[in-house]
Amino acid sequence: MTKRHPVGLRILISNDDGIAAAGLRSLATACDAAGHSVDVVCPDRERSATSHCLTTRQAIEVKRVDDVFGGHIRAWACSGTPADAVKLGLITLLSEPPDLVLAGINHGPNLGCDVLYSGTVAAAMEGTLLGIPAMAVSSGRSTGHGLGQVTPWVLAVLQHCLARGWPPGVLLNMNLPGCAASRIRGVQWCRPCGRRHGERFQVQPSAAGGVCYTAGVEPQEEDLRHRVGPDLWPTDLACVEAGWIALTPLQPQLFWHGDPSTLPPLAPLSRLP
Repeated sequence: MTKRHPVGLRILISNDDGIAAAGLRSLATACDAAGHSVDVVCPDRERSATSHCLTTRQAIEVKRVDDVFGGHIRAWACSGTPADAVKLGLITLLSEPPDLVLAGINHGPNLGCDVLYSGTVAAAMEGTLLGIPAMAVSSGRSTGHGLGQVTPWVLAVLQHCLARGWPPGVLLNMNLPGCAASRIRGVQWCRPCGRRHGERFQVQPSAAGGVCYTAGVEPQEEDLRHRVGPDLWPTDLACVEAGWIALTPLQPQLFWHGDPSTLPPLAPLSRLP
């Protein structure tokens, strides 16, 4: 029988690496062991880089999979995206809203513009959009090896931020460095770096006689013009490279905060020529 804790936080956890991911298991079991009531709703397979994609043209299949966590945690796996999973959890599957939404631990970092494409960040952002404190957690390691050793840091940051006030409408994006847990130097507030990705496509013929393109990305050198945030804050990339945990506040609003006078005037368009 699934265990329910009488005290502690109610936490909904999702990810984009799928129900079998080691990072998800590390995060969920650590939260459960800390005395929190944990529910997991996530994709049934890897759905990385799906951003806020929603499934609207077909039904989403959902299966109860408590056995994945030994029966100690309520868990569902769905055929949808990370954003689908969190919406299903918050709107349909859970009997009461959680106190916190977590996403991760992602196998690989989400730095700079990665947050625009990340299913992990999008899953957490669904909580933010509904007014629930949320945090996305990613690791500098591309595999789940050793992630259980860094979960105390995740829990410590959560406890610290919740106790001292979590501003409404703010998503916390945590990036863990790829070093051993014993070498982590601490936590720093960061701004997103200006690194972009070089896009490339490999071309090969298809069996049907057409052409197939396989997408790939390669990190490029950081462009300082794309940095945003307080000038005195280090970038998330610089932090993790120096062995720090990078904590970056994000928000769902995409409105531009530049100088309105630099936009072209629209008065000439009061009528068509």
